Amino acid sequence: MESFTLQQRADFYSTAFPWPPPRTDVEETAWVDGDRWLSGIWVLGNDYRGSGYYGAFPPNFLKRVMAMFPDAQKILHLFSGSLPPGPYTRFDSRPEGADVVGDAHKLSQHFKPGEFDLIIGDPPYSAEDAEHYGQPMVQRNKVLAECVKVLQPGGFLVWLAKCFRCSAKTRFFCAVRSGSSDQQIIGFA
Repeated sequence: MESFTLQQRADFYSTAFPWPPPRTDVEETAWVDGDRWLSGIWVLGNDYRGSGYYGAFPPNFLKRVMAMFPDAQKILHLFSGSLPPGPYTRFDSRPEGADVVGDAHKLSQHFKPGEFDLIIGDPPYSAEDAEHYGQPMVQRNKVLAECVKVLQPGGFLVWLAKCFRCSAKTRFFCAVRSGSSDQQIIGFA
């Protein structure tokens, strides 16, 4: 993966999706927070026709994510659900819609260290969602630690969540940062 700055990645997105523009009028809504965090609010509308699969991405979501990563070569879709086959590896605990079936808590048993330069994770957000899938609730810290193992130095993790506690964000960055071989998280809450 190339060494684009987070600001350049935000600019890629803004070029591909110019409306609405990212708000940068106050510190809390800025896209880029230093050199390690990129956030924003996306207006995706309420068109959730998609695949009909419970919890599936809204239409155009992946196009928006991928607009920031035109250089991604090895992509892992974690908790892939109904994602169709494509130029990526789909990982899920259920065989339908997965290229690799397994437990995300043991991701490093399925892939080599540093195998991916981009991981997109969309776990069940609540115990109710996990129950709907017939799965136990994901232990996020364990799965994030496994993601770090299979993510290339300089790679990115896009993690969808209803909330990403500040304390968890701080702990994760403390656990991950290591000199010039930092992995970076882009979180969408």
